[in-house]
Amino acid sequence: MIRSVKIGKEFVLVSANKVGALSQVAALLADRGIDILAISAQAAGGVALMNLVTDDALHTRDLFAKKGFKVQENAVLLLEVEDKPGVLMRITKKLAAKKIDILNIYASAPASYGPCVLVLSTNNNQKAFLTLQNK
Repeated sequence: MIRSVKIGKEFVLVSANKVGALSQVAALLADRGIDILAISAQAAGGVALMNLVTDDALHTRDLFAKKGFKVQENAVLLLEVEDKPGVLMRITKKLAAKKIDILNIYASAPASYGPCVLVLSTNNNQKAFLTLQNK
């Protein structure tokens, strides 16, 4: 079910909702050899919101700052989980039993039904980390 749990960094970018905004961010990271491990993006009205985790938080932070992106950095839980029915149910039940509120969740797409990265932001990441480490 859960292969590993660790604390990581998520970047939240806010930009105008315009054609090519996501492409610009993806190209910027790709050109520097930074891999996007998980991403979620949505638009509402004239605003676009992108949440992403990369394989190099330090260089990602520096790159976004250098390019003048409006970005927030958050601590998140990074879970490597099996891609099987019921995994999300078991994880969310464990957190609910400890009264841990999930604020945001998204994941990577697994390669050939292998493990994927589940990104969780909660109201108490440390308590969630300890809860999920106890498999």
